[in-house]
Amino acid sequence: MLFASITAFVVAATFVSIALYLLKDMFIKKGYYGLDVHKPTNPKVAEMGGLVSSFFVIFVLSALWFYLKAPLKSLDFVFDLTFVYYTLFGLVDDLSSLNGKIKLFLSLFGGVFVELVAELFDIKFYSPRPFLPLIGQIHGIYTLYPFLIPIALAITSNAYNMYDVYNGTLSFASIANYLLIGTLVIFDLDSGYPAFFSFLAFLCAGVSLGLFIVNRYPSRFFLGDVGSLPLGAAFGMLAIMSHLEIVSAIAIMPMLMNGFLVFASAKKIFERHEIKQRPVIVENGLIRANPSKEAPMSLANILTSRKPLTEKQIIIRYHLLSIISIILAIFTFLLTPW
Repeated sequence: MLFASITAFVVAATFVSIALYLLKDMFIKKGYYGLDVHKPTNPKVAEMGGLVSSFFVIFVLSALWFYLKAPLKSLDFVFDLTFVYYTLFGLVDDLSSLNGKIKLFLSLFGGVFVELVAELFDIKFYSPRPFLPLIGQIHGIYTLYPFLIPIALAITSNAYNMYDVYNGTLSFASIANYLLIGTLVIFDLDSGYPAFFSFLAFLCAGVSLGLFIVNRYPSRFFLGDVGSLPLGAAFGMLAIMSHLEIVSAIAIMPMLMNGFLVFASAKKIFERHEIKQRPVIVENGLIRANPSKEAPMSLANILTSRKPLTEKQIIIRYHLLSIISIILAIFTFLLTPW
């Protein structure tokens, strides 16, 4: 299965990057583009690149379903269903710009929908006994755990989505996150099906790399919600399936911090296009924190609070935060009695 995981990683990265290079000009001509507001010239950049990565993952998982046997067949179905739902959700959001409250509802409903379908087909895809560092497996949230799944998927999907602000920040973090899970799950004796979960993680890491190749600074393609939402939800689902909930939460700590800062400062649920004042101001190629009280806080706002930075400097700091959180996640894994 290790060979299959590496093959999936390489093929996914190759297919997604080449496909997006070929589609870039067509997307711009069709009007599917956004303005890179963090650059002085505000260049047009093709948008919704995640459509290709999501299609590839869904295609692979759907094809794989015909060759797998139970119970892997059922786990593949649940993971694929998660990807399909959040891909369609992201596509609708990209095309129609849903408001914040509707987006939050659909984020939560995704987890409910997956659980209901799993229950309908009698599929058991989770164990309601997560592992904590130093403590080990806990048993006190058996009845509560199913209700936490929709919340978890809503958090991870939106955390990914809100982290996709600067060129390559989300795609880089996504590569690191999935490679971490794909590697650690092999050593997780309680995961049940480590080889299969590792394959899923490497597949998602591969499409993330394909996205990063065209999304890195200076970006040629934006991911769009159709890319960020399914990758985030799938990460949450994989953490649940593999019993790596706490380790995964540590791995995406910068994303969680960014989302918390935005919501805590704005004190309401909103979508990006509803913001009256941006967290940062771009002047003469430099980015500085917006001092206005009406501007929501963000990770970039904190990074530029002391002095203005170039976009590239901000991106490097985002990458460093992702690497640090991955290292902390590894220590968390080592401190957990499995």
